[in-house]
Amino acid sequence: MRSCSARAAVAALLPAAGFGLAAQSVWAQTFPIKPIAFIVPYGPGSGNDLIARVIAQKVGDSMGHALVVENRSGAAGAIGTELTAKAPPDGHTIMIASTSQTINPHVQKVNYDLLKDFAPVIVPATLPYVLAVATASPAKSIKELVALCKANPGKFSYAGTYASASHFMGEMLKSAGQIDISLVSYKSTSDAVADVIANRVGIWFTTTATGIPLAKGGKVRIIGVSGKDRIDVLPDTPTMVEAGFPSLDVGVNFYILTAARSPRAAVVKLNQELGKALASKDVIDKLAAQGVDAKVTTPEEAGDILKQEIALWGKVVKDSGVKMQ
Repeated sequence: MRSCSARAAVAALLPAAGFGLAAQSVWAQTFPIKPIAFIVPYGPGSGNDLIARVIAQKVGDSMGHALVVENRSGAAGAIGTELTAKAPPDGHTIMIASTSQTINPHVQKVNYDLLKDFAPVIVPATLPYVLAVATASPAKSIKELVALCKANPGKFSYAGTYASASHFMGEMLKSAGQIDISLVSYKSTSDAVADVIANRVGIWFTTTATGIPLAKGGKVRIIGVSGKDRIDVLPDTPTMVEAGFPSLDVGVNFYILTAARSPRAAVVKLNQELGKALASKDVIDKLAAQGVDAKVTTPEEAGDILKQEIALWGKVVKDSGVKMQ
């Protein structure tokens, strides 16, 4: 009797399963049906913003509907992230998150769960962090900067956003150099730039995407870069490891996410279109000029990288002693 009941149950499910497959097929053929909101949880000038704008037009042209970049900054990226989490689960709202989103839940209360409320689409890029100072700064190396801070305890500060990678890189420098420096928290990267250029804030950890254009323009001096090797656009700048500060060897992963429970077919279509754009020579070259490495992953690979990074930063935050706010 049990086997008959089981067969009957399976038979009853077959039409539903067939309907589900048919629905997915329709999604695959028709998605998207309107412009896609591309949320950037930081302001203009951030690495997230640069990457989003480089790929948005190419993907929009290919899909037949625009990817509309929207900067929704605030609360260390939490505002834009929460907005995406609460968007209709139909794939028509995506966001470009980064390493900072994996840090936020460890240091402040947020109204979302990165692993439960989002469907990973792709890891589109990685890039190094740089340590920059104003061109007026006498520091020509990280060791010289540390020496300056030691000679002037409590007088140096570093620019960053609370609960971001830049915040914790400042804490790492503070620990590694045994110096007394403090965070000046800015709402967005662009807000910090004026104070860094004017040397009102003496230390700045930022991404290559933001730092390199300013360095090329003579606005800041980059004295260290993360990663195993020096980068082509900064051939004379030593890595953090070369400079004697291996704990500062921190890079950034970017993640394109959409709301959880979005149709699988929509996620797959987004992954394919984004992957195609990121593999194109013009996008690769535009990103490389800013020190950004274009990547292409599957949604599953993106999810695995996200899980690993959340765990990694959980340990970093715990070890730093920074308390939840």
